Amino acid sequence: MPKAPAFVPKPAIEKLPLAVRKDIRDIYESEREDFETTISDLIGVPFKININAGEVWAYASEGASAGRTFKGYVEGFIDALKRYLEKYGDDGKEFFNQAVTQSELTLNANTLGEAAPTISSDVKDGVFRILFRSTQLGYNQSYVSESFLSAIEGVPREGFSLQAKNSIDEHWNAELEDLQKEIGESLAIPDIVLDPNFEEVYKALSAGKKDKDWHSNLGKTIYNYFNDGLKYQLERQGFKGDDMLQEGAAEILSSKTFRVRIVPKLVKGYCNEIIIEDGVAYLQTTADKWQYNTSEMGTGFIDLL
Repeated sequence: MPKAPAFVPKPAIEKLPLAVRKDIRDIYESEREDFETTISDLIGVPFKININAGEVWAYASEGASAGRTFKGYVEGFIDALKRYLEKYGDDGKEFFNQAVTQSELTLNANTLGEAAPTISSDVKDGVFRILFRSTQLGYNQSYVSESFLSAIEGVPREGFSLQAKNSIDEHWNAELEDLQKEIGESLAIPDIVLDPNFEEVYKALSAGKKDKDWHSNLGKTIYNYFNDGLKYQLERQGFKGDDMLQEGAAEILSSKTFRVRIVPKLVKGYCNEIIIEDGVAYLQTTADKWQYNTSEMGTGFIDLL
């Protein structure tokens, strides 16, 4: 298959026709400050929109409205920003501002040329860029939301990704108290410690998995290892209400701690296993078996007594 030719940007239009300039002024520029105010209010910092009309309109189809085109892209961005903030709240605002350090929106042709999607977005040099396929200016303007999060997450930063942090808050922190109580009752250890070991798990998965899907369910998956797995297995193995089994568990769990761990290779399990080290019960799996068979986590705990 022949290699696609490299993308060559069209030269900017030095002076737009009067009718185009009037269309931009009447339809887009007349509302630009309001758009900037709306965005600024949403993210909590002054924000500007900077579209180079001459560069962008070089890709226009005959008869298109420049004002409506620019306005449509900005409205698509605002809609995407609102959806993003509805889901991620103050954390989303913080991540956005840390990524879009120039507090600026622009519109560019995608340099992938014919290989580019109709619309996408990224953050480059602190500027949020809406990217259009060079032959499809004005298409799918309301689809900015589909690439919005990946644009923000694509900017390197320390610590958890926004999706991972949201999953931890939503699926782990919100459920931990009840889960801890139920497992503690099964073992008659009311001060049992359920250690998700998030930082180490996050590092191990970042290094060991090519896909990024695990970010959005990090908290949920670890919750499942404890709830669908450990809690279920303890009940199934008969610990609740059995003094002898509870005494045996207390003897080997001198730290009163269950901790999730990613290891390079399991000792004897296929998808996951539970082992005891220095009074800690490790619920462990490998990066490539992450999320597999969560209900089996804790199988065989009774055999460790």
